Amino acid sequence: MWMGRQRHCSLLLGAATVFVSGCELDNSYRPYPEPGFDTYVVSVQPIVSESCASLGCHGTYDRRLTLFAEDYLRGEAAVTGTPLEDRLTEAELAWNYDGMRMRLADEVDADTSFLLLKCLDPELGGIRHAEDEVVFDSVDDPDYRALRDWIEEGL
Repeated sequence: MWMGRQRHCSLLLGAATVFVSGCELDNSYRPYPEPGFDTYVVSVQPIVSESCASLGCHGTYDRRLTLFAEDYLRGEAAVTGTPLEDRLTEAELAWNYDGMRMRLADEVDADTSFLLLKCLDPELGGIRHAEDEVVFDSVDDPDYRALRDWIEEGL
């Protein structure tokens, strides 16, 4: 009985080896898109601060996307009691930038990106946002265009 089981396992292992050796697996790492950090700070962070980072939206740690803003959630400095400046720290900006750009993984077109469509009114082809929140009610909104251009910069 043992010899039969051993032979069966050897045959399976051999078949698996032949199967795998005939395949080419693409396990290459695809880095996240890198739209400009400076563009983010100048053009996108003001939109995030105004439209996304309030305490009722993404300005809390219990959200999939947590964002810092001057008048709302702040990073480690707030926790440690370090006096906060009126503007976000480099670490807070980097956190927001990384959180936003990570939502661009696997995207190929700015106009169909999940990040952009999640902010657009569903009546215009957008994706329903929590509690039916609509950030942009027009593709001509200057903030929509700024976010779209930033996304395109990274793709």
